[in-house]
Formats: sequence, structure tokens, C-alpha cells
Amino acid sequence: MPYWVGICGGSASGKTYLLELLRRHLPPDKVTFLSTDHYYRDLAHQPRDPEGRVNFDHPEAIDHEKLYHDLLELRAGRSVSQREYTFNRPGATPRLLTFAPAPVLIAEGLFLFYWAPIRELFDLRIFMEAPEPYRFIRRLQRDQTERGYTPDSITHQYLTQVLPAYEQFIAPLRRFAHVIIQNDYGDITPALKVVLSHLQEVVRKS
Repeated sequence: MPYWVGICGGSASGKTYLLELLRRHLPPDKVTFLSTDHYYRDLAHQPRDPEGRVNFDHPEAIDHEKLYHDLLELRAGRSVSQREYTFNRPGATPRLLTFAPAPVLIAEGLFLFYWAPIRELFDLRIFMEAPEPYRFIRRLQRDQTERGYTPDSITHQYLTQVLPAYEQFIAPLRRFAHVIIQNDYGDITPALKVVLSHLQEVVRKS
């Protein structure tokens, strides 16, 4: 049986950061890396907040039926394809991404532990925890530099969508985690060493 690792946590808590660190140190032919960002529904099918704005920080923003289907396919040893999510960047052409089965799968996402059938597929569940105001500062920096959003729009979205979603939907998911990584200042080296050592042993035995 493959060994699956799930990484969950709030926006800008370090989920993708941890995944990328693991990617650098694990053999690519032994590990499948997957982000649930690529499973956002099309804009026409996105939930809306009370102001009528698209709300990407709600569990229903994710096509979890397709995500679950694809995870089961990978579990059965079959490759899956999914259109790349480009974070609403104008002019960006999404690629068709292919995920192939491997002895180890590492997935990350805001709501990865929200749906029990998906959550229970993971042998090791990691929750990335970063308190305020660190998550907001990281989100502000990231969305300006990587996505071209204005500080005002980032702040408004954070206060009206991101933070309420974290408190309502994401923070409660930490109770399903086997490991909680505290990411206050961006240095998760001690935790990384422990997780990496464990996964390297899993890969060695695969």
C-alpha cells in the first residue's frame, strides 16, 4: 500500500513551503506531490459571500468530489489529470497537470481534512499552525509579489473571508492531525528534519 501524507492549515501558514522543502529532499520517482489549489471550481460555480463576491475561502470552493475521485484513482495505481489553477492571473494559460501514482503521496490544502472520506485516506496528517499577525503579513507579501493584488484588496479579503473561514472551518481541523507544526517565524527546520527522516525511511522500504 502507498503511504500518504496530508498537510493542512490556514492561508499562508506554510503548507506549500513545507511541501516544497520535502520535494527538494525526496526522490521524485518515489513521491507524488499534489496541491488541492488545482481543484478550485470554475468561477461560475464558486460560492459567494454576503457582499456578492466570490469566496475562495469556503470548503465549497473546492471540487472535492473530483478531488476524492482522483485520490481513489491514484490509490488504485492509475494516473489522473487536472487543469492547473492560475490564481486568476490575466493572460496565464493553465496547463493540464498529470499526477502519477507513487509509493508516497504528499498533498496539501486549506480544507484537506474537512471531508472525512478524504481525510481518512492519509496515513500521516500534518497541521501547519501560524498565529496572527504572521499569517496576514505573509499573505500580504505573497499576494502583492506573486499575484499582483493591491494591499487594500488583500486586507479586505483577509478580514471578510480568509480570517472568518480559518476560525470556522480550518482551525477546528487541527484535532484530526497527528503532528502540529508551529510556524511562527518561518523556521521549521526541527520539524522538517523529523518529518523528512520518517519519509526517507518510508521511501527506503518502498
